[in-house]
Amino acid sequence: MSWRVHLSNQTIRNLDILGGKPPLLAAWTHRERVAFFDLETGAPIEERVLKPARAGERQTDRWREFVAGLIAPNLVYLPVVNTPQATIYATNDGQMRLYHVGDCDLFLEIEGKEITLDSNGASDFHLVGLDRILGLVAALDAKGKLHIFQQHIPVGVFDLGLSLQPELPSGLVISQGGAAIYVSDSQQIVLTDAAGRARKRLDVHYFVGKIACSPNGKLLVASDLETGVLRVYNGGDLTPTHQRHAYDLLSHATQLQLLADLPPLNVAVTALAAGNDGLLAFAMAGVVCVTSLEQMDALPRPQRLL
Repeated sequence: MSWRVHLSNQTIRNLDILGGKPPLLAAWTHRERVAFFDLETGAPIEERVLKPARAGERQTDRWREFVAGLIAPNLVYLPVVNTPQATIYATNDGQMRLYHVGDCDLFLEIEGKEITLDSNGASDFHLVGLDRILGLVAALDAKGKLHIFQQHIPVGVFDLGLSLQPELPSGLVISQGGAAIYVSDSQQIVLTDAAGRARKRLDVHYFVGKIACSPNGKLLVASDLETGVLRVYNGGDLTPTHQRHAYDLLSHATQLQLLADLPPLNVAVTALAAGNDGLLAFAMAGVVCVTSLEQMDALPRPQRLL
């Protein structure tokens, strides 16, 4: 299974792999516009334009109606939705939502009851993530410190030795169940557990662009900001396992349209998602591609000398 589609003349903002029947790919061309595709075949399913209510009116019927409708055609709750005032994260069952409002305000809604999460003095959360099963929350502040909450209960604030640079992207992703949290400052990737303990640190020889992990945490994918190479790591110990240039993967994927343009060769990967069983989705400019580890080059495994 490897396909591509030229979806838009604008940059794809985000991709979500949505397990369900059937599995779908959600491609966001705008924060309020999303297109759904059959994950296996690439067949278009539906395109939707959201009409968000105001985040400051979260106790109104209009807001409740809006968030209740954030469900994909296969009845899976959308993981992340951006609105003009807030970013909304949801668990798989839709019983828990996290709202990132403004720079550092975090509100966790559990079965309709909203709780404010303590920012612990942080003035800005660059990145936020929500475990879609148990509700673990992780937030990376402007100083590179990681704030972890088990639902509304603070676990702690952890200095992982990250150095965020304004001109470089940072990343934060969480495996389902919260057992693994991956954070990046573009020059290193750190794997930590739900208690904030750093389990592995990987200094990289390139600038990390996007990162994504599979729901089961078995693999982590990172894009090279400058060359567009996609690199896959073992999610448990960050050992590199596969790599290939994203443009090569896209060029060899089945084109689903009769006439479609390829993106420029030197364009960066703009969105990245990983599924279980070695499934990958990425976007370059306005082109979306779904592929797998089978299409990538396997790297030699380091072996202990006898």
